[in-house]
Amino acid sequence: MSSLIGYQERIDWVGETVVTLAEVRPSEAKAVVVGINPSLTSVAAGHYFQGSGARARLMMLVRAGVLELHAGELTFERAALDAGIAFADLVRRPTPSATDLSLAELTFGRSQFEERMAARAVPLVLAIYAPPVEALLGAKAVPGYQQSRTSWGAKVFNLPRPYMRSDLAAEVMSKLRWA
Repeated sequence: MSSLIGYQERIDWVGETVVTLAEVRPSEAKAVVVGINPSLTSVAAGHYFQGSGARARLMMLVRAGVLELHAGELTFERAALDAGIAFADLVRRPTPSATDLSLAELTFGRSQFEERMAARAVPLVLAIYAPPVEALLGAKAVPGYQQSRTSWGAKVFNLPRPYMRSDLAAEVMSKLRWA
């Protein structure tokens, strides 16, 4: 077997060994940034959120003062750990696209994710895209805080969509309460 890099790990996923990304887990998480599943690009790099769209979304958290990158830093895990933020995906198996996930796999992944987050009493979910919000809450996602909470009682904040006007996106991000 080849050696692992960065945050890569091998796991058993529904009876199959896959290389994926290990969850970034600070001892006490103030929040979790969640995606639907890791991209092949991110897994190959050994770091979360390496696609240009995902990186742009995480930069919203940097501009909002939630994450602090050091000069020249190209990955987000250290900044997340320093801020007390976990990184995770609902489905642990990487795919070329989230559309490659079956409903059964998404249901299984969501259940596993909810168990892990409930056990740690994570109070806030930061979703970089609408699909994780919709999978967790069973309702259409809107930018900003959602009306419903997760099964374990966490608030859910959906980052603005990439095509949202910058002034509206800034307004949504201004509502994110971070201590």
